[in-house]
Amino acid sequence: MRARAFPLALLVLGLAAPAALAQYSNDPGQEGGGHRGRMYGMGRGTPPDPVIFKGPPAPADFQKLVQLPDAKLAGYQSLYDHLMTDTKPQRDSLAALRGGMGGGDSDDRGSAQQRREIFMPLSDELTRKQVAFDDALKDMLDKDQWKRYQKWREEERKVAEQQRQDRWRHRGNAGDSQPPA
Repeated sequence: MRARAFPLALLVLGLAAPAALAQYSNDPGQEGGGHRGRMYGMGRGTPPDPVIFKGPPAPADFQKLVQLPDAKLAGYQSLYDHLMTDTKPQRDSLAALRGGMGGGDSDDRGSAQQRREIFMPLSDELTRKQVAFDDALKDMLDKDQWKRYQKWREEERKVAEQQRQDRWRHRGNAGDSQPPA
């Protein structure tokens, strides 16, 4: 059952993507379109939030991270389980798409563009669900706990950005070290 769900999810999303992508034009005159400043990830002006792709901390890790009292752990466990179950197909699809996006051959640009067209709506959907999760979480936490969670999120973003920069540097250096053809 699980093996059939992933290709089916990609197919459904692939069919729905063209309609959803009308808002992602490259025409700067259209809403949501154009490329402003430095590009990150899939045409956005900011690097992707790794929590969107991986999910929030597991309950035991979260409890330690924000110093969550045992009495509130069940509430977080419920929020976490719901989010992770609800978003698993999208996160799995994004992981597969992201894995196929790096280092593509110029002959394969059409395939890369198709993956991007599926990636954007998936990423947006996951972002909306993470925002809803965070809203519910904020109501559960006190101010200091929320600040600790936000600090952790910022650190995760910094680590992901550093890893992204290292990958790009590595790609550039790999091309320099090869002898000319």
